[in-house]
Amino acid sequence: KPANLPPESPGRNWAVVTARNGERAAIFCLLGRLFMKPADNPWHAADRVLHELPGDIRVRFVDFHAEATSEMQLMGRYLDGRVSAVLGTHTHVPTADECILPEGTAFQCDVGMTGPYDSIIGRRIDRVLETTLTARPTEFEVATGDVRLCGTLVDVDATTGRTTAIRRISVTEADLERLEASPPAP
Repeated sequence: KPANLPPESPGRNWAVVTARNGERAAIFCLLGRLFMKPADNPWHAADRVLHELPGDIRVRFVDFHAEATSEMQLMGRYLDGRVSAVLGTHTHVPTADECILPEGTAFQCDVGMTGPYDSIIGRRIDRVLETTLTARPTEFEVATGDVRLCGTLVDVDATTGRTTAIRRISVTEADLERLEASPPAP
């Protein structure tokens, strides 16, 4: 759950996972406050989580679920050097601002969505348009065209927790078909 929701909310404020190479990584989520439903202060929640995390876990990822890019950028700068990556989510559109901040934290305002891009944030365009034009509620059915997997790959030095590389990815169905047709040589 986002770490800045009330304590009564179901779920945990953070999790630790083990990668295939045996390295452990901590992951936590925060909600932004600008143009979003009310939530506790995400900066204070980040400080609380970082205080709670086991000290031997250097690889730390933050999913910052927010609307405003200014708030996302501020969170990246606030946590620079204290986490491995601050990756934004919520707007469904991948941003082209991936970078490594001065103290070694990977940052991107929004990693984008996985789903149909021939849509309005994953929903059928005609249904969203009808509701927008008429103010009559409709079901926002999931669209099906131009399905993509979007995300961001981050390489981290497990000893220091600092990022060494960051890159955006977007894989289309056509990309997958090409890969299936000509698999890479052994």
